[in-house]
Amino acid sequence: LQSLSDMEKALEQTAVEDIWGVGRQYALKLHHRGIDNGWQLRNMPEPWARKNLGGVVGVRLLRELRGVPCIDMKDPLETKKMIATSRMFGQPVFALQEIKEAVATYVSRAAEKLRRQFYVAGALQVYVVTNGYQKGKYEYNPQSRYQHTTCPVATAHTAELIQLAMPLVEKLYTPGLKYLKAGVILSQLVPDNAIQASLFFSATDKRYRPLMEAVDNINTSYRDDIVKYLSSGLQRNWKMRQELRSKRFTTRWNELYELK
Repeated sequence: LQSLSDMEKALEQTAVEDIWGVGRQYALKLHHRGIDNGWQLRNMPEPWARKNLGGVVGVRLLRELRGVPCIDMKDPLETKKMIATSRMFGQPVFALQEIKEAVATYVSRAAEKLRRQFYVAGALQVYVVTNGYQKGKYEYNPQSRYQHTTCPVATAHTAELIQLAMPLVEKLYTPGLKYLKAGVILSQLVPDNAIQASLFFSATDKRYRPLMEAVDNINTSYRDDIVKYLSSGLQRNWKMRQELRSKRFTTRWNELYELK
């Protein structure tokens, strides 16, 4: 393309869904805003792209449409090393199944954060915290315990991460101990467009991405965890007591401050 007019003609004939880096959900969002081709997208402001197209990924896309190489663009998200999710239990937990449910829930939340930031994880760590005293005896190991594993292929697929986490919980569990807290740490993060693929990656990736997009959209539109994996449990007696939870001023109308 030798001139701006040549670029304009080419981009006007390119639908947004045909642009590298624009997925199905983003294409629908763009069409809804009246942005149907590459030229219209190219002329959007960078702050808008950062807000609506995934942060630095959207800015990079916009600049490349303008002919600006963006290989070396950096962003604070690109230095992110890990994503962690953990909670204190609402009451001491003794049963392995309840700990598994809690960890599956935390994995689901961490995986959602991954996808929201366009990352995949190459490693997963699970930890538990036990009480220092049990039935009048000092426990042999009152400190936090950790188990770690690597992913065959870096992923943000909730089901795959839960499947990797469950054996770690079994290794951590000792009958008779009182468990107060559990947590999940996802590490070895890389952008989801830079995955080191394996022989089976492409087929798996095509299956899980539309599913995870649908789950995230439903949970975002209605409420957290309205769609969840059965391994996260139904009763959830281990959940943090709601009276101890901080008020959610920014996300719940019924929890706003009242001025008198």
